[in-house]
Amino acid sequence: MLKSYGKTDVGNVREMNQDDFNCGVLGEDAVFAVVCDGMGGEKGGNIASRTACDIVTDSVTAAYGSGFGDNSIRRILQTAVTAANVSVFDRSQRDPALRGMGTTIVASIVCGGMAHIVHAGDSRAYHVTENGIEQVTKDHSVVQLLVDRGEITADEARFHPKKHFITRALGVMSIIDLDYCEFPIKEGEAIIVCTDGLSNYFSNTELYDIIKSAGYSKCVDKLISAAKKQGGADNITVVCITR
Repeated sequence: MLKSYGKTDVGNVREMNQDDFNCGVLGEDAVFAVVCDGMGGEKGGNIASRTACDIVTDSVTAAYGSGFGDNSIRRILQTAVTAANVSVFDRSQRDPALRGMGTTIVASIVCGGMAHIVHAGDSRAYHVTENGIEQVTKDHSVVQLLVDRGEITADEARFHPKKHFITRALGVMSIIDLDYCEFPIKEGEAIIVCTDGLSNYFSNTELYDIIKSAGYSKCVDKLISAAKKQGGADNITVVCITR
């Protein structure tokens, strides 16, 4: 049976939490999750992330039906995130105080033994198995471009001064380029979706060790606690989907 659980925390430094998330049951053996990390000033980031989460949640829950195939699930996610992008962008254009606001996004539907994920920005999704953990999304960031070009290593990217510079975000432009992936998820496996308030602090191996020692039922709280012990300089959001 699929389960999902999420939590967000303001961290140790920020006064406002501009992360947001939703997760829940869509039907028999189907769950969804959406995680956003807002940007664009004290007011704008919060509005962007909340708006995106609400629109994606409403769109996915309204459109999903049991028995849908992989192509249908992909279209549901892409349509939902595209609608959220238009809404956030239009609102930013109407209100000068919100101009330039945006948000990262990871939206997922897990059903029929498959995980489907759409994303933009540097919030991440990981696939956890008995053999380890794999990052299944690729960051849309300046440092990821440097890694892809071979100019820096993945370890160097974790501490690069431009690690917060993202190259894609929802709501910044009228159209958005989304990445999509899908893969099987077996019994006893999990998907972790998180903002960079978690991933900035830990390597894949370190994340896996925390998750396995805590167990899936308690790993969300343990991951957030571990990030705060490392400094908690950013908002931290984690969702765990287990099968």
